Amino acid sequence: MFGILVLLSSCQVDEGLRILPVEGSWRAVEAVSDSEAWCASSTGHWRRVQVHGTVTAQASFADSLKAPTDSTVGLHYRGLARTAHGLFGTVIGSPGFIRFAPFDEEGGLVLPRTSVWREDHPAVFMDAIIALDDKTLIAMGDPISGCLTVLRSADGGQSWTTVPCAVKDGPGVPTSRAGEAAFAASNGNLCAVGDTVWMLSGGAASRVYRSTDRGQSWTAFETPLQQGGTMTGGFSMDFADAFHGIIWGGNWEAKDDNTARGAVTSDGGRTWELTAEGQGPGYGSSVRFRPGSGGRQLALVGTPGGIDVSDDGGHSWRHVSDSAFYAGRFSPSGETLWLSGNGRIGRMSARTLGW
Repeated sequence: MFGILVLLSSCQVDEGLRILPVEGSWRAVEAVSDSEAWCASSTGHWRRVQVHGTVTAQASFADSLKAPTDSTVGLHYRGLARTAHGLFGTVIGSPGFIRFAPFDEEGGLVLPRTSVWREDHPAVFMDAIIALDDKTLIAMGDPISGCLTVLRSADGGQSWTTVPCAVKDGPGVPTSRAGEAAFAASNGNLCAVGDTVWMLSGGAASRVYRSTDRGQSWTAFETPLQQGGTMTGGFSMDFADAFHGIIWGGNWEAKDDNTARGAVTSDGGRTWELTAEGQGPGYGSSVRFRPGSGGRQLALVGTPGGIDVSDDGGHSWRHVSDSAFYAGRFSPSGETLWLSGNGRIGRMSARTLGW
């Protein structure tokens, strides 16, 4: 469907959360402003949501390319990035794709979308994508040929190069450990502040990778998170500045376990300290600092855990909603938390969260 517009005059309200019922499983969200966000689904759709007072406008854009294994199923998007020129989405499975659709003059999408990168290797599995600015983008995925897949674009996403696996102590991506990969949970495996980029792995080993040259070379650091299992380790990360960051995950197969599932750093990711041990939420798929809070205020979302927030940089948490979502992103102003989940897109004001 092309830009089908749906107007909703009222929405379900759950503990101050405005929920927009939307068919599909919405795995990633990009907040444009307090009144606008984009979401990507597991059935090949991107959705623009705009809120004006009590009226919400939604435009759905379906990808013309279908999943190779089933001609009736759309591509399974897990990563979503936005520049001034358009949207980029990463697709899980093989073949792997990065798809691009430019914005039109009204901020909608020009269709059809185009593939700006494709990989047919059977092990390809793209987990996340981020735009550092309108020119530089980075995407990451599971290991191929010995290290995590890291792609860079320096021309606004129109061409992509693979960062090579590092040889000994040379530049590139460090060698992966046995069973180390990444989770395509919420487009949360990548974050950046200025020229510094961080990347999070999980599984049998869970490490944080840091690049200080916009993704061209990387150093891996150990984390104290649960690891060693297929579904353990880090699922999402964020940094408030170049030094203070948080990683979160746990054990997807034991979601109530609230030990060794979150850690914080104050030295840019070199060392990590477990936080809120035995207290607060368990597994979470998306953790974000609130802009403008000086690294104090955080939101954590997950399925089925709901929404929790922290007022002290992740050391303690308070539960604010049982509504389950996959991903959350604050608007640039920090006044609105946008959420995406199964059959729903959510929106919550910072005031509702107690801020």
